Amino acid sequence: MKQRNIHIAILTHNLPGERNRRIVRQCLALEAHGYHVTVISPRVRPALRVMPGTRDTRLRSYPIPVLGSGLFTYAIEFSWSFLCVAILLFGEVLRGRAQGVQVCNPSDVYWPLAILIRATGRRWVFDHQDLCPEIYATRAGGRPNRWVYRLLQVFERLTLRTADEVVTPNRSFRDNARRHGVREDRVTIVGNGPAQAEVAGTPSNPAGEHVIAYVGVVGPQDNVEGAVLAVAELVRLRGRAGWRMVIAGDGESMPAVQKLSAEQGVADMVHFAGWLSGNQLDELLWSATVAIQPDLPTRMNQLSSMAKTADYLAHGLPIVAADLVETRCAADDAASYVPTGGPDEFAHALHTLLADPQRRARMRVVGLDRFRNALAWEHQVGRYLALWQRLLDGSAVTPIPSTPNCDPCPDPGDDITDTPRTDLVAGVVIPAHNEATVIGRCLDALRDGASDDALDITVVANGCTDATAWIARARPGVRVLELPKASKSAALNAGDAVSAAFPRIYLDADIVLEPAAARALAAALTGPGAPLAVVPRRDLDVAGRSPLVRAFYAIDRHLPAYRSGLFGRGVVAVSAAGRARFERFPDVLADDLFLDGQFHAAEKAVVEAVGARVATPRHSRELLRCLTRIRAANAQLRAADPTIRRAARLAWLRDVVLHRPWLAPASVVYVTFAVRAALAARRAEPTWQRDTSTRTLSTCCPRRGG
Repeated sequence: MKQRNIHIAILTHNLPGERNRRIVRQCLALEAHGYHVTVISPRVRPALRVMPGTRDTRLRSYPIPVLGSGLFTYAIEFSWSFLCVAILLFGEVLRGRAQGVQVCNPSDVYWPLAILIRATGRRWVFDHQDLCPEIYATRAGGRPNRWVYRLLQVFERLTLRTADEVVTPNRSFRDNARRHGVREDRVTIVGNGPAQAEVAGTPSNPAGEHVIAYVGVVGPQDNVEGAVLAVAELVRLRGRAGWRMVIAGDGESMPAVQKLSAEQGVADMVHFAGWLSGNQLDELLWSATVAIQPDLPTRMNQLSSMAKTADYLAHGLPIVAADLVETRCAADDAASYVPTGGPDEFAHALHTLLADPQRRARMRVVGLDRFRNALAWEHQVGRYLALWQRLLDGSAVTPIPSTPNCDPCPDPGDDITDTPRTDLVAGVVIPAHNEATVIGRCLDALRDGASDDALDITVVANGCTDATAWIARARPGVRVLELPKASKSAALNAGDAVSAAFPRIYLDADIVLEPAAARALAAALTGPGAPLAVVPRRDLDVAGRSPLVRAFYAIDRHLPAYRSGLFGRGVVAVSAAGRARFERFPDVLADDLFLDGQFHAAEKAVVEAVGARVATPRHSRELLRCLTRIRAANAQLRAADPTIRRAARLAWLRDVVLHRPWLAPASVVYVTFAVRAALAARRAEPTWQRDTSTRTLSTCCPRRGG
């Protein structure tokens, strides 16, 4: 017989309880195993007393008179919600209920209630549904107020640390909790997938029309505007006949999205369906051809498991999405991934997929398999119920079904060993500071076509506040270290300490190095009389740059220092004997110039068969900033070691212009930039910065033979 005297209260603020399908599933599971449940949430219908879709879960709701859209109004909204939730929750406590309390974020302001509730001997569970600091950073356009962001981080830590147990939707959130000091045995992963019984209907194929579906919230962080812009680009690619987009959902950005569709002239191609009932949603997704997930690769989106992803997979719907860590983890080959989430990327991916029914059929099979065997609620509910039974001393007497641990992604890197090995072609060390936009591209190219035993790859994420480490961990066979402080020299030394192979390749995260190129660099360092250090050929990419930038590099590309120097490529490879020349990388930024100073001219070489395509800054301002940083870093190194080579000040004239007089006009630009950078470097502190103007483009590509 089921015991009927254990009450659990679930608190939520960001959505009304009846619209949070994760909470509805949790209520149903708790009801089925003998618990009373009360949900405290914002009000939609004042007369509603029972959670829709449940048997008898009580709904205690409160009005939201002010919806936040700025910092001040958010503060008012959260303060009001905190007050209402506190009154309703302690009303439950005084009635003898709420032996267990579950709070769902956002926001992370309820930790004071956790302290009070736990002081009464009751249990408090935090269901971590969103990363609040990252939401704020996204809504602030990537430029959050530093103090507000830090305050939200403190609140997140307090929310995690004051809970008896933490529920997370994926491994990325679990790792975040562990970094905040939560013990691993206090974190339970419970995914966001719907139950198989929720997915009704069968596939249908309306004749002659492709439907592109978007399902979910329409808010600033969801980039639904990007989906509308992709429609405008898709019109140019394939015309207006035979397809349309349906946006099912609502949110604060809906008026702006509707206005944008009119301004782009695609109002007839985009249908706004609003919130749909369960049956209506099933009908849409079963009839759709492809789904779009336009979320941009922000830190928040990289680490979040989107509810819409599971919905799409549950209906076998092929997905077009940005290459996000947890999206790739959930969808695998059921999605087509674009690198940066630009509207043109989405449009071209959709156009390709709409024209390829065979690929869509394969993706449908993969998606249905991912859902049925890993993501469905049936694979999550056992862990959720076991958590409550453990916290409440097993007082719910109904047996909890055992469920296999069907997390869709295993922990990458679990099988990596730090034991030195002799069967590797080379070791690769990649220092990375906030390189989320490029690290995936770098690692994917490095692993392409290489066996698991060919390259020993180590990524050292240092001082990162973005998703660099998570993206790297999502790549199999990659060792990932995390350092709290941003320091390239510390990152190189940490990577050296664990790398298991020589020759050793030091690679910047924005460089795309294919396995064949890595093998060629390693081969150049082996055999009798081989050099101790090598670099690839330096190829400058100046396409699309401003005239002044192109003029500067018209001189720079011919400077003799680059013909034999180890700098300016983003790639340096050394043999074991070469690495033995020094103990550690010094605490300087000019690591490539430091390496160059360790070897005589006969001990280093350029491998002409491998070209390093170096992305130059796009505009004059970025070029000057880059040159200033390089000058300051070089001056720092030379102050510490006077033996380091100095640039020949008149090389631009003696070795370039006198042999190529047609470059005389460009030399004026070159000298102007050089002088301005030298003056600015005297006042600048050497800091690890990089040219962000090229960070979203695939312009750095070393490859064999050109």
